[in-house]
Amino acid sequence: MHPYHLMSGLKSLLKKKSGPLTSELLLRPNDFGLGRLPKSLETTATASSICGFCSTGCQLKIHFKGGKAIGLTPSPNYPVNLGMACPKGWEALSVLDSPDRATSPLLRGEDISWQEAAESFATEFKKIQEKHGKESVAFISTGQIATEEMAFLGSFAKFGMGVKHGDGNTRQCMATSVVAYKQAFGFDAPPYTYADLEESDVVLLIGSNLAIAHPILYQRLARNKRNPEIIAIDPRATETTQIATDHFAIKPKGDLYLLYALAHCLIRDDSVNHDFLEKHTEGFEEFSKFVTDYSPDVTQEKTGIARRRVEALAKLITDPSKR
Repeated sequence: MHPYHLMSGLKSLLKKKSGPLTSELLLRPNDFGLGRLPKSLETTATASSICGFCSTGCQLKIHFKGGKAIGLTPSPNYPVNLGMACPKGWEALSVLDSPDRATSPLLRGEDISWQEAAESFATEFKKIQEKHGKESVAFISTGQIATEEMAFLGSFAKFGMGVKHGDGNTRQCMATSVVAYKQAFGFDAPPYTYADLEESDVVLLIGSNLAIAHPILYQRLARNKRNPEIIAIDPRATETTQIATDHFAIKPKGDLYLLYALAHCLIRDDSVNHDFLEKHTEGFEEFSKFVTDYSPDVTQEKTGIARRRVEALAKLITDPSKR
Protein backbone atom coordinates (compact mmCIF):
# COMPACT_ATOMS: atom_id res chain seq x y z
CA MET A 1 0.00 0.00 0.00
CA HIS A 2 1.28 3.45 -0.87
CA PRO A 3 2.29 5.46 2.26
CA TYR A 4 -0.14 8.24 1.30
CA HIS A 5 -3.11 5.87 1.27
CA LEU A 6 -1.92 4.28 4.51
CA MET A 7 -1.73 7.65 6.30
CA SER A 8 -5.05 8.73 4.81
CA GLY A 9 -6.72 5.58 6.08
CA LEU A 10 -5.12 5.93 9.52
CA LYS A 11 -6.19 9.58 9.73
CA SER A 12 -9.77 8.60 8.91
CA LEU A 13 -9.68 5.77 11.47
CA LEU A 14 -8.39 8.00 14.27
CA LYS A 15 -11.24 10.47 13.75
CA LYS A 16 -13.91 7.84 14.37
CA LYS A 17 -15.53 7.78 17.80
CA SER A 18 -15.99 4.03 18.14
CA GLY A 19 -14.28 0.83 17.11
CA PRO A 20 -10.77 -0.55 17.65
CA LEU A 21 -7.77 1.79 17.71
CA THR A 22 -9.97 4.89 17.74
CA SER A 23 -10.76 7.55 20.30
CA GLU A 24 -12.88 4.92 22.09
CA LEU A 25 -9.58 3.61 23.42
CA LEU A 26 -8.85 7.05 24.88
CA LEU A 27 -12.31 7.40 26.39
CA ARG A 28 -12.14 4.07 28.23
CA PRO A 29 -8.51 2.87 28.33
CA ASN A 30 -9.19 0.49 31.22
CA ASP A 31 -11.63 -1.47 29.08
CA PHE A 32 -8.72 -2.33 26.82
CA GLY A 33 -6.39 -3.43 29.61
CA LEU A 34 -4.31 -0.29 30.02
CA GLY A 35 -3.57 0.54 33.63
CA ARG A 36 -3.97 -3.06 34.76
CA LEU A 37 -1.21 -5.13 36.29
CA PRO A 38 -0.64 -8.48 34.55
CA LYS A 39 -1.80 -11.40 36.71
CA SER A 40 1.55 -13.10 36.23
CA LEU A 41 3.30 -10.20 37.95
CA GLU A 42 3.03 -10.78 41.70
CA THR A 43 3.92 -7.74 43.80
CA THR A 44 4.19 -7.02 47.50
CA ALA A 45 3.60 -3.25 47.48
CA THR A 46 2.42 -0.40 45.27
CA ALA A 47 3.19 3.31 45.46
CA SER A 48 1.95 6.28 43.46
CA SER A 49 4.36 8.66 41.77
CA ILE A 50 4.34 11.50 39.24
CA CYS A 51 6.26 11.03 36.01
CA GLY A 52 9.19 13.46 35.83
CA PHE A 53 9.96 13.37 32.12
CA CYS A 54 7.79 16.40 31.29
CA SER A 55 5.49 18.86 33.05
CA THR A 56 2.19 17.22 32.08
CA GLY A 57 2.02 15.58 35.51
CA CYS A 58 0.89 12.01 34.80
CA GLN A 59 0.46 9.67 37.76
CA LEU A 60 2.05 6.24 37.62
CA LYS A 61 1.63 3.33 40.01
CA ILE A 62 4.97 1.72 40.83
CA HIS A 63 4.83 -1.96 41.78
CA PHE A 64 7.41 -3.49 44.12
CA LYS A 65 8.59 -6.97 44.96
CA GLY A 66 11.18 -7.56 47.64
CA GLY A 67 11.78 -3.82 47.93
CA LYS A 68 12.58 -3.45 44.22
CA ALA A 69 10.46 -1.71 41.59
CA ILE A 70 9.58 -4.35 39.01
CA GLY A 71 6.85 -2.67 36.98
CA LEU A 72 4.54 0.28 36.55
CA THR A 73 1.06 1.03 35.30
CA PRO A 74 -0.66 4.36 34.65
CA SER A 75 -3.20 5.27 37.34
CA PRO A 76 -6.65 4.44 35.93
CA ASN A 77 -8.66 7.32 37.38
CA TYR A 78 -6.07 10.07 37.75
CA PRO A 79 -7.55 13.25 36.18
CA VAL A 80 -4.41 14.15 34.21
CA ASN A 81 -3.56 11.00 32.25
CA LEU A 82 -6.83 9.09 32.73
CA GLY A 83 -5.20 5.67 32.75
CA MET A 84 -2.81 6.41 29.88
CA ALA A 85 0.96 6.75 29.62
CA CYS A 86 3.16 7.88 26.77
CA PRO A 87 6.33 6.00 25.69
CA LYS A 88 8.41 8.15 28.05
CA GLY A 89 6.17 7.28 30.98
CA TRP A 90 6.25 3.56 30.26
CA GLU A 91 10.06 3.72 30.43
CA ALA A 92 10.16 5.70 33.69
CA LEU A 93 11.76 2.82 35.61
CA SER A 94 14.58 2.32 33.13
CA VAL A 95 16.73 4.94 34.88
CA LEU A 96 16.82 2.81 38.04
CA ASP A 97 19.04 0.23 36.37
CA SER A 98 21.00 2.67 34.23
CA PRO A 99 24.78 2.24 34.52
CA ASP A 100 25.05 6.04 34.52
CA ARG A 101 22.88 6.43 37.62
CA ALA A 102 24.71 7.82 40.65
CA THR A 103 23.65 5.79 43.69
CA SER A 104 26.05 7.41 46.15
CA PRO A 105 27.94 10.72 46.49
CA LEU A 106 31.04 11.07 44.33
CA LEU A 107 34.27 12.87 45.15
CA ARG A 108 36.56 13.28 42.15
CA GLY A 109 34.68 10.38 40.53
CA GLU A 110 35.06 8.05 43.52
CA ASP A 111 32.23 6.78 45.74
CA ILE A 112 32.14 8.18 49.27
CA SER A 113 29.67 7.84 52.15
CA TRP A 114 26.86 10.33 52.72
CA GLN A 115 28.43 11.33 56.05
CA GLU A 116 31.78 12.02 54.38
CA ALA A 117 30.06 13.96 51.61
CA ALA A 118 28.12 16.14 54.07
CA GLU A 119 31.23 16.93 56.13
CA SER A 120 33.29 17.69 53.02
CA PHE A 121 30.56 19.95 51.64
CA ALA A 122 30.21 21.92 54.87
CA THR A 123 33.96 22.24 55.46
CA GLU A 124 34.90 23.37 51.95
CA PHE A 125 32.04 25.83 51.58
CA LYS A 126 32.82 27.37 54.97
CA LYS A 127 36.42 27.90 53.86
CA ILE A 128 35.34 29.59 50.63
CA GLN A 129 32.83 31.88 52.34
CA GLU A 130 35.24 32.81 55.15
CA LYS A 131 37.88 33.78 52.60
CA HIS A 132 35.76 35.43 49.90
CA GLY A 133 32.50 36.33 51.63
CA LYS A 134 29.12 34.63 51.76
CA GLU A 135 28.10 36.13 48.41
CA SER A 136 30.98 34.29 46.70
CA VAL A 137 28.91 31.11 46.59
CA ALA A 138 25.88 30.48 44.38
CA PHE A 139 23.69 27.48 43.69
CA ILE A 140 22.19 26.14 40.49
CA SER A 141 19.08 23.99 40.53
CA THR A 142 16.97 22.05 38.07
CA GLY A 143 13.32 21.90 37.15
CA GLN A 144 13.42 18.12 37.57
CA ILE A 145 13.29 18.19 41.38
CA ALA A 146 10.07 18.32 43.36
CA THR A 147 8.57 21.61 44.50
CA GLU A 148 9.24 20.76 48.14
CA GLU A 149 12.89 20.02 47.39
CA MET A 150 13.20 23.30 45.49
CA ALA A 151 11.74 25.20 48.45
CA PHE A 152 14.14 23.45 50.83
CA LEU A 153 17.13 24.24 48.60
CA GLY A 154 16.20 27.93 48.49
CA SER A 155 15.69 28.15 52.25
CA PHE A 156 18.87 26.20 53.01
CA ALA A 157 20.97 28.37 50.70
CA LYS A 158 19.49 31.70 51.76
CA PHE A 159 18.95 31.25 55.49
CA GLY A 160 21.40 28.46 56.27
CA MET A 161 24.38 29.59 54.21
CA GLY A 162 23.60 33.25 53.58
CA VAL A 163 23.79 32.72 49.82
CA LYS A 164 22.37 35.61 47.81
CA HIS A 165 22.67 34.18 44.32
CA GLY A 166 21.00 31.22 42.67
CA ASP A 167 19.97 30.09 39.21
CA GLY A 168 18.48 27.13 37.43
CA ASN A 169 17.81 25.65 34.03
CA THR A 170 14.24 26.92 34.24
CA ARG A 171 15.49 30.45 33.66
CA GLN A 172 16.74 29.35 30.27
CA CYS A 173 13.79 27.23 29.20
CA MET A 174 10.89 29.15 30.78
CA ALA A 175 12.04 32.73 31.32
CA THR A 176 10.69 33.99 28.00
CA SER A 177 7.38 32.21 28.57
CA VAL A 178 7.02 33.67 32.06
CA VAL A 179 7.67 37.20 30.81
CA ALA A 180 5.23 36.76 27.92
CA TYR A 181 2.54 35.30 30.21
CA LYS A 182 3.00 38.18 32.65
CA GLN A 183 2.81 40.85 29.97
CA ALA A 184 -0.05 39.26 28.04
CA PHE A 185 -2.23 37.84 30.81
CA GLY A 186 -1.10 39.55 34.01
CA PHE A 187 0.25 36.43 35.70
CA ASP A 188 3.20 34.14 35.06
CA ALA A 189 1.46 30.83 34.43
CA PRO A 190 -0.29 29.23 31.44
CA PRO A 191 -3.83 30.66 31.22
CA TYR A 192 -5.55 27.45 30.17
CA THR A 193 -6.57 24.06 31.53
CA TYR A 194 -6.48 20.55 30.13
CA ALA A 195 -10.27 20.66 29.90
CA ASP A 196 -10.00 23.41 27.27
CA LEU A 197 -8.63 20.83 24.84
CA GLU A 198 -11.75 18.72 25.34
CA GLU A 199 -14.24 21.57 24.99
CA SER A 200 -12.84 23.90 22.32
CA ASP A 201 -14.24 24.14 18.80
CA VAL A 202 -11.01 25.43 17.27
CA VAL A 203 -7.49 24.62 18.50
CA LEU A 204 -4.37 26.36 17.17
CA LEU A 205 -1.10 24.50 17.69
CA ILE A 206 1.87 26.74 16.93
CA GLY A 207 5.20 24.97 16.48
CA SER A 208 3.93 22.01 18.48
CA ASN A 209 4.16 18.36 17.51
CA LEU A 210 1.70 17.58 20.28
CA ALA A 211 0.91 14.04 19.12
CA ILE A 212 4.52 12.96 19.69
CA ALA A 213 5.94 15.43 22.22
CA HIS A 214 2.97 15.25 24.62
CA PRO A 215 0.72 12.33 23.66
CA ILE A 216 -1.26 12.57 26.90
CA LEU A 217 -2.29 16.12 26.06
CA TYR A 218 -3.09 15.09 22.52
CA GLN A 219 -5.50 12.46 23.84
CA ARG A 220 -7.53 15.37 25.23
CA LEU A 221 -8.12 16.52 21.66
CA ALA A 222 -9.04 12.99 20.65
CA ARG A 223 -11.59 12.91 23.48
CA ASN A 224 -13.19 16.17 22.30
CA LYS A 225 -16.76 15.27 21.27
CA ARG A 226 -17.10 18.54 19.35
CA ASN A 227 -14.76 17.16 16.67
CA PRO A 228 -12.76 20.41 16.76
CA GLU A 229 -10.87 22.06 13.95
CA ILE A 230 -7.18 21.47 14.69
CA ILE A 231 -4.99 24.04 12.96
CA ALA A 232 -1.29 23.13 13.02
CA ILE A 233 0.99 26.11 12.35
CA ASP A 234 4.44 24.67 11.75
CA PRO A 235 7.16 24.95 9.08
CA ARG A 236 7.63 21.19 9.41
CA ALA A 237 5.47 18.29 8.33
CA THR A 238 4.96 16.29 11.53
CA GLU A 239 2.72 13.58 12.92
CA THR A 240 0.49 16.34 14.29
CA THR A 241 0.21 18.20 10.98
CA GLN A 242 -0.82 14.92 9.32
CA ILE A 243 -3.66 14.44 11.79
CA ALA A 244 -4.67 18.12 11.94
CA THR A 245 -7.63 19.54 10.04
CA ASP A 246 -5.38 22.06 8.33
CA HIS A 247 -1.65 22.67 8.19
CA PHE A 248 -0.25 26.18 7.80
CA ALA A 249 3.30 25.52 6.62
CA ILE A 250 4.51 28.91 7.77
CA LYS A 251 7.96 30.28 7.03
CA PRO A 252 10.39 30.01 9.96
CA LYS A 253 10.11 33.02 12.30
CA GLY A 254 6.81 34.03 10.72
CA ASP A 255 4.66 33.19 13.76
CA LEU A 256 4.26 36.72 15.10
CA TYR A 257 3.41 38.12 11.69
CA LEU A 258 0.63 35.56 11.32
CA LEU A 259 -0.74 36.35 14.78
CA TYR A 260 -0.64 40.07 14.02
CA ALA A 261 -2.49 39.44 10.75
CA LEU A 262 -5.16 37.41 12.55
CA ALA A 263 -5.56 40.17 15.14
CA HIS A 264 -5.80 42.70 12.30
CA CYS A 265 -8.67 40.75 10.72
CA LEU A 266 -10.54 40.16 13.98
CA ILE A 267 -10.36 43.81 15.04
CA ARG A 268 -11.13 45.11 11.54
CA ASP A 269 -14.27 42.95 11.35
CA ASP A 270 -15.26 43.87 14.93
CA SER A 271 -15.07 40.19 15.88
CA VAL A 272 -13.82 40.89 19.40
CA ASN A 273 -15.54 40.81 22.78
CA HIS A 274 -15.54 44.47 23.79
CA ASP A 275 -17.04 43.78 27.21
CA PHE A 276 -14.23 41.35 28.03
CA LEU A 277 -11.61 43.73 26.67
CA GLU A 278 -12.89 46.59 28.80
CA LYS A 279 -13.03 44.56 32.01
CA HIS A 280 -9.92 42.42 31.73
CA THR A 281 -7.34 44.03 29.44
CA GLU A 282 -5.18 47.12 29.11
CA GLY A 283 -3.67 48.79 26.06
CA PHE A 284 -6.20 47.51 23.53
CA GLU A 285 -6.38 50.81 21.66
CA GLU A 286 -2.61 50.91 21.26
CA PHE A 287 -2.58 47.30 20.11
CA SER A 288 -5.36 47.98 17.60
CA LYS A 289 -3.34 50.80 16.06
CA PHE A 290 -0.23 48.63 16.01
CA VAL A 291 -1.79 45.76 14.02
CA THR A 292 -3.35 48.15 11.49
CA ASP A 293 -0.14 47.85 9.47
CA TYR A 294 -0.19 44.04 9.52
CA SER A 295 -2.88 43.09 7.03
CA PRO A 296 -2.68 39.57 5.52
CA ASP A 297 -1.47 41.12 2.26
CA VAL A 298 1.43 42.78 4.07
CA THR A 299 2.43 39.75 6.15
CA GLN A 300 2.21 37.21 3.33
CA GLU A 301 5.85 37.71 2.36
CA LYS A 302 6.99 37.00 5.94
CA THR A 303 4.65 34.08 6.60
CA GLY A 304 4.26 32.42 3.23
CA ILE A 305 0.53 32.15 4.02
CA ALA A 306 -1.89 33.54 1.41
CA ARG A 307 -4.33 36.27 2.41
CA ARG A 308 -7.40 34.11 1.72
CA ARG A 309 -6.20 31.44 4.17
CA VAL A 310 -5.56 33.97 6.93
CA GLU A 311 -8.98 35.55 6.35
CA ALA A 312 -10.62 32.11 6.43
CA LEU A 313 -8.85 31.22 9.68
CA ALA A 314 -9.97 34.48 11.29
CA LYS A 315 -13.57 33.72 10.30
CA LEU A 316 -13.24 30.19 11.66
CA ILE A 317 -12.01 31.52 15.02
CA THR A 318 -14.89 34.03 15.07
CA ASP A 319 -17.64 31.53 14.30
CA PRO A 320 -16.69 27.83 14.38
CA SER A 321 -20.30 26.86 13.61
CA LYS A 322 -19.75 27.90 9.98
CA ARG A 323 -16.92 25.46 9.39
